Formats: sequence, C-alpha cells, structure tokens
Amino acid sequence: MYAWKTIRAFCVILLLLPLIHLAILVGQESIATLDDSPLAWQHEVDRYIQLDERTALPANPVVVIGGRRASLWPQLEATVSPMPLLIRTLGNATVNDFIHYHERLVSFYRPAAVVLVPGPSEFHLRANHSADKLTAAIQHLVALDSRVSSQRRFYVLAPIRSPLHSADWPTIDAVITALADWSVDHPAFELIDPNPLLANASGTPDSRYFRSGGVHLNAAGYLRLDLLLQQALREDFPTKFH
Repeated sequence: MYAWKTIRAFCVILLLLPLIHLAILVGQESIATLDDSPLAWQHEVDRYIQLDERTALPANPVVVIGGRRASLWPQLEATVSPMPLLIRTLGNATVNDFIHYHERLVSFYRPAAVVLVPGPSEFHLRANHSADKLTAAIQHLVALDSRVSSQRRFYVLAPIRSPLHSADWPTIDAVITALADWSVDHPAFELIDPNPLLANASGTPDSRYFRSGGVHLNAAGYLRLDLLLQQALREDFPTKFH
C-alpha cells in the first residue's frame, strides 16, 4: 500500500501538469516573439507538418494565417462553411514570418482562398513597422501567392485600430489607404476593412467590441469580422453558398 502522503503528492502533480504545460507553451511563445527571425516559429511549423501527416487534408480549403488575433477568432469554421477551413497561425507572427513560411503553410494546401489577419505584433513586441514597410510586406506576400496560383482569392483583414494603441491609428489608416489603391490593379486581392464596424459614432474604436485589455477583439467584435468575411466569400464563391 502507498502512503497517503505519496498518493496526495501524486494527485497534486497530476493536477499541476496542465498548468506546467501551459507555462512552457507561454514561455516558448514569449521567447519566439522577442526573436525577430522567422525560424523562431519553426517548432510550431513542425507541429503542423506532423498534424498534416496524420490527417486527411481537405481539397481547396480556405487557409487562414496570422498570429494571436487569428488564433482567437472563435467561429471561423461556421463562417466559411460549407467551404473547408485550415487555420495556420503562429504565436505572435508577423506578415514577414508568413512570407518565409508561405510554401509550407499556404501553397502546400492548394487553397481556394487565403485570409491574412495582421495583428498588433506588426507594430509592437515583434516588429515596429511603418505604414510603408507593412504595406510592402503585405504586397510581397500577395504577389508571392499570385505567382504560385493566379486563380485563388487572397483576402487581407485590414489592421485593426484598438482602444489601447491610439498612436498606431495614423499608421493603420495609411496602410488601409495604400492597400485600397493597390487593390485596383490586383483583382485576386481584396482588402476587408472591419474598422468602420468596430467604431463608435465619433469614428474611434468602440471598447464594447474589445476585451478588457483594449487590444484583442471580444465575441461581439469577431462577429463583425464573421459578417465581412462571409460576405466576401459568398460573392466570390456563389456556387458554394447557394
């Protein structure tokens, strides 16, 4: 028979294991965020590779890429249904990280459509992009994808103005203006700007659509993204949504 203290200690360890695992994951992500090399996310890419080897991949999916803002999007599968969905997010990754991993995390799946969700890491923690640099990075990624397949649609969610980071608003507005102008000559590309639906009557971000920290969207905020993305997909793939 085992002593009661031994049994109790064992039970405590079992209870703590999920917390220990979470702490390890958070620590890995924090280290990767501070490393500006795309290779910082290689361990996450390797997990996707292992997952793909065990899973029957769908034909012509919608592939969603991005960092934390994309991974927190709760109703994506229902939003794109009946089109199949693959979510390939990387910690607090930036557009430049997905340029590096485009072949494996995007074109490998032969998607019908790609959805890029830039996050606050474009301006904080991992990068400090100016409007010109972020615009150029997005254009590079779209052009790279178009060279692989000129038939697929490439949607970019515009960077979101958040209540906490008001200093970013002019940069975000400049990116939106530049990409809207660029889209005129690039018919496979579509800019989806959710900012008007996330604003109050004065035109500034409405805190009702954001979590308490003032950076990430809450369920009501993501619902507005759902509506915009589904509308774009319905217009471009009408036979899928009849």
